Amino acid sequence: MSQDTRVDKVIAESVASDSNVVNQNSIVESKAKKERRKRSVAWDHFTSAVDSEGIKKGVCNYCKKEYLADTKEHGTTAMLGHIRKCKKIPCNVDTRQSKIEFQSVTGGNKGDVSIVSWKFDQEECRKALCRMIILDELPFRFVEKEGFKQFMKVVQPLFRIPSRTTVTRDCFDLFDEEKNKMRSIFKETQQRVCITTDTWTSVQRINYMCITAHWIDKNWTLHKRVINFCPISSHRGEDLAKGIVKCLHEWGLHRIFTVTVDNASSNSVCVAELSKQLTKWGTNLLGGKHLHVRCMAHIINLVVQDGIKEANISIERIRQVVRYIRQSPARWKNFQECCVDENLAKKSLCLDVPTRWNSTYLMLNRAIEYEGAILAYADRDIGLAHHLEFGHICVCDGDSDIVDEEQPVGSLLCSDWDSIKRIAKFLELFFKLTLKVSGSLYITSNIHFLEICQVGFCLSKLISSDDIVLAQMATNM
Repeated sequence: MSQDTRVDKVIAESVASDSNVVNQNSIVESKAKKERRKRSVAWDHFTSAVDSEGIKKGVCNYCKKEYLADTKEHGTTAMLGHIRKCKKIPCNVDTRQSKIEFQSVTGGNKGDVSIVSWKFDQEECRKALCRMIILDELPFRFVEKEGFKQFMKVVQPLFRIPSRTTVTRDCFDLFDEEKNKMRSIFKETQQRVCITTDTWTSVQRINYMCITAHWIDKNWTLHKRVINFCPISSHRGEDLAKGIVKCLHEWGLHRIFTVTVDNASSNSVCVAELSKQLTKWGTNLLGGKHLHVRCMAHIINLVVQDGIKEANISIERIRQVVRYIRQSPARWKNFQECCVDENLAKKSLCLDVPTRWNSTYLMLNRAIEYEGAILAYADRDIGLAHHLEFGHICVCDGDSDIVDEEQPVGSLLCSDWDSIKRIAKFLELFFKLTLKVSGSLYITSNIHFLEICQVGFCLSKLISSDDIVLAQMATNM
């Protein structure tokens, strides 16, 4: 029996020994399978590969040249030598080491630079790309254009260009980030903010409203930010007020100083409703007595529109001439030839729009500059005279016929040129005033008083002028 016991013990020890051998073999195999971390700089520019014969090789990421790369036999010396002489490698870039660059000194003299450290950062480059798309109003698919891809390969090959979907998401993330920063500033400072707003209808018949906030920080620096751009249900004053209140509540802006709008009747209703809401919030300064500020530039535009009605015939003739020339590519080409003959630069003729400030002045000013070219064009194209005399004419332009249907205004006379020259000189006063009060990077509410007084003095003087046209314009204004 003791003999059986000894046999069982020997068998157990043999089995245990075999088990240990198996465990040791598995550990060795697992270590063999686990790849050693590549510590050489060469692998930042090479990719490990195995050919059909099982030989390990390193492939250059730029020129695709292959080197034997078995670390036990060959090492990385050959690959490191290739990095120094490869012509396609992007300036031997080492992403782990900071570089230095020269930047222009803000507020310094021309040519002043400072040395700063720089290191490639994929995320920062993506943010810069989003800012470029937003500032330049580029489409999101811009990043997928072949020209942009080739440009980035030359400028920074390390930058991985994101897709348009990713760029769209990054732009929204950037917006949320900046919005949170602005909300934090408004919450910390608790200062009063002025807002301006305007509405319009797109060609798709969709109503839009834009709200801009203006404020001065603790360093007395004026800031301007668009805080909302959204569709609205209608242009009714109540609906406008609801949209503004919703925007202010979203931004945490309850301390409003003034609201600047144009002279539409719906805006008066809007400001009245907004004043009631500010009273509920307990932030309505002086009961809203000075909350409503009317846009000075819009008032000037209305004054000018009333004044030019008296000289409408001369202005209308110039307007019809400009519209006639701009209406056809063939006419425009003929007009450019006239500009060359008159030694004038090839600039576009301006056509005024009633809702655009100063557009009538710009149209007249450009027409006066190109008076010689317009007269030369009138001699070449008999259709222009027929258009002014009869109001409509059918002109064959290539494969299509262009039909102008306008009210007859009569021929453009020398007296009309004299008239619009006097009118343009008169409107220049309003042009400069509009530019001054339309500034957005400086305070405008306290700088236009002297100019308004000057305009009033000139109007009073022109009312008694011998020039009947200007006297009537000044009276209407």
